[in-house]
Amino acid sequence: MLNVYGIKNCSTVRKSLNWLDEHSIDFVFFDVKKNTLNAKLIDQWAKNIPTPYTWENLLNKSGITWRQLSDDDKNSAHELNGAIELIIKKPSVMKRPLITKNDLILTLGYDENLFQKIYL
Repeated sequence: MLNVYGIKNCSTVRKSLNWLDEHSIDFVFFDVKKNTLNAKLIDQWAKNIPTPYTWENLLNKSGITWRQLSDDDKNSAHELNGAIELIIKKPSVMKRPLITKNDLILTLGYDENLFQKIYL
């Protein structure tokens, strides 16, 4: 069973959930704005993140939430612990959807070709 972390009204998350449904792939959805994230979980993801990702890919630096952050918040995210604190404080800054199996990240974001390769 997959765990999908995201925000229900995010268009990228909706595309991903629809794709998983269309391919009859079982998953549980976790809305990151509803206190499903904690430092231990994010740290585990970051330390076991698969290639080609790095822990920095956990942050969506092209989104509106990132653009609206203070320079102090952005600067704190240059280190893993600061990024973890920022994601807990402002979960919408996290790249989404983040899809895991057994608490290990499989994919970040929506990429249909990658989804087909990994999930089919």
